[in-house]
Amino acid sequence: MNRLARWFAKSSLRYMILTVVVISVSAYVVIFAIHIQACCTCSKINLLTDPSIVIDYDEESARVNLSSPSHLAGIPLNGSRQDRNHVILSSEGGDEKGLEQKAVASDESNEKVLPRCPRRPPDLIGPVAVEPKRVTLGQLVKMFPHVEDGGRVRPPDCAARQRLAVIVPFRNRQRHLRVLLQHLIPFLIRQQVDATFFIIEQAPGSTFNRGALLNVGFLEALKLGDFDCFVFHDVDLLPLNDRNLYRCGDNPRHMAVAINKYAFDLLYPSYFGGVVMFTKQQYMEINGNSNLYVGWGGEDDDLIRRVMNKGYHISRYANGISNYDMFEHDRDKGNEENPLRVTALKTALARQGVEGLNTLVYEVHSVRLRHLYTHVTVQINNTQLLQAAPSYVRLDSQQLVTIKLADTK
Repeated sequence: MNRLARWFAKSSLRYMILTVVVISVSAYVVIFAIHIQACCTCSKINLLTDPSIVIDYDEESARVNLSSPSHLAGIPLNGSRQDRNHVILSSEGGDEKGLEQKAVASDESNEKVLPRCPRRPPDLIGPVAVEPKRVTLGQLVKMFPHVEDGGRVRPPDCAARQRLAVIVPFRNRQRHLRVLLQHLIPFLIRQQVDATFFIIEQAPGSTFNRGALLNVGFLEALKLGDFDCFVFHDVDLLPLNDRNLYRCGDNPRHMAVAINKYAFDLLYPSYFGGVVMFTKQQYMEINGNSNLYVGWGGEDDDLIRRVMNKGYHISRYANGISNYDMFEHDRDKGNEENPLRVTALKTALARQGVEGLNTLVYEVHSVRLRHLYTHVTVQINNTQLLQAAPSYVRLDSQQLVTIKLADTK
């Protein structure tokens, strides 16, 4: 009986010790959890009450982006210890460019998800009048406050079906440029286009080379955005019907089919000038424009040969929809007629794969993101462009060397 009593006494003591241990551990866990919660709350309050920090939560990528004028930070929230501790902070001026590029790259993923724009934009009005007003660029900026810096227009309530780069070869046409922007910006807004304007200006000192400038515009635009459609647009042409959709298709598209200067009729069956459109893939496949047509004429005839040689057809809207108004103007100084354009056309197909985008040589003077457009100024050395082509092409077209030797002097 005594042995049984001693056994029960020892069991009760063991039970009491175990109970005390369990209660102590539980209390410690509760206190630790409260402490952690308090610390997290303090950190959150510090972030939210700092007026210099903007917090944006992107549900799609589950990422919190912190940005301020002096630093950017990204905190992934995917649960791993390494990612939770991965915070990039920089206040050094040398890192601003790279951080800005990252911010721009992540900006599109942060946008709210929008429904896709309809195939037929609802606000089209058909024929439009050309009513150019004498306005300054400053007045145009006030007219179009919703255009994003760099010249991007896009619909606010739906996601555009394509991203379009408007490439305008340019030299000494300020008045025409203002009229084009005044007319084309609302035109594209009605079409619910996501478009960015690129003005590609050739610096003084060499004869105008439209084909090379179009190639420059294509490459420079791709440095700034992932465009899938490109319209190469002369500065003196205004579309007269907004049902002429600035939208790429399965084949390259000739937009300026019927121009007032030519009695609103196609100039000749193979005419492919003024305003043309390509997808990125199409333009790369044909190797872009030739760089060998220095001065006025020939580059559009060469271009259609490249298009047809790759098995594409030319897409055109009917007259009445594809009408354009052309400004009357004298030929620009430095853009004299090219007397050797017919000679150059004889070798168009032979050099398509070895001369064009893949032999382009140019020097960028400046890239400026203005409010209504991105302004790219480049120096073109025409003789250098010819010399960049393979030697047998230069032999076939050796007369082209004499066009403007002064370009290198």
